[in-house]
Amino acid sequence: MWRGVKYSTARFLRRLRQDPKQEIVELLGREYADKMKDARQYRLHAEQMRYKHFRDQLLQIANEEETHAQWLKDRIIAFEGEVPQIPSTLEDGSNTWEDLKLDLMEEKRHDWDLRDHLPLVERFDAETANGLRRMLAEDSAHRALITTMLMRSDPLAEGTP
Repeated sequence: MWRGVKYSTARFLRRLRQDPKQEIVELLGREYADKMKDARQYRLHAEQMRYKHFRDQLLQIANEEETHAQWLKDRIIAFEGEVPQIPSTLEDGSNTWEDLKLDLMEEKRHDWDLRDHLPLVERFDAETANGLRRMLAEDSAHRALITTMLMRSDPLAEGTP
């Protein structure tokens, strides 16, 4: 709880001293770096998947994440911002079920961050806000697909694929 209060307070103070364009560029930069990292992580997890249809689904999500990242990069450049470095560390569970769980949690975290900042983006730039809404819709479909995969591969469930 303390971490959430601390994060909200820091964000509020940042908004007081920062212009909206800079905050949006920072948001786009975080999302860009996360999308590129996620795409690499999905590819890693796809390689480890036992079932071809799960591999194919994760690779499709990775491709869509890279498409999102390219769009974010283009928006950062349009706002004359700097494209951030991509983190090199990937999260990897001890089995494919844990990999999917990590992927789902990461997708949820992105959703919360984007939804939190969307009102600011809407006030500043409608085109960027519309693109982020499309991205949120596609990410929602990713979460649904990963949830289904997670349920079908639950090590405690009977009759898993």
